Amino acid sequence: MMSFKFARFAVPSLTAAVIALGAQAALAQTTPAPSTTSQGSMSGMSMAAPSPAKTTHHMTAHALPTSEKFSTLSAAQAHCSSDVVVWANTGHSKLFHLTSSKYFGKTKHGAYVCQKSALAAGYHASKS
Repeated sequence: MMSFKFARFAVPSLTAAVIALGAQAALAQTTPAPSTTSQGSMSGMSMAAPSPAKTTHHMTAHALPTSEKFSTLSAAQAHCSSDVVVWANTGHSKLFHLTSSKYFGKTKHGAYVCQKSALAAGYHASKS
């Protein structure tokens, strides 16, 4: 019975301590470095902290621009006069379907695009 009482009181306080330490570590990483350009700095020298590296989402580099997506086949054919029109799944699959596919123009999230635009955006042809 002694171990149950210990666990009942110790676990919540240990959990709170771990959360507090994690919050302090996260705050320390996001707090900007104090500026050294104030009047009390050493003979006007400043030591600027390096700026954090900018990260981009992995999907933003290969997104199809809105100007390349068409809701009708005729609009896509007018835009892609010298290219093949495909149906691109605009979800996460990065697939496109040719006109011979049973899914051409049929998936829930998709658009008609030029095949060259789809390939440039990182899409690949479906197997069916």
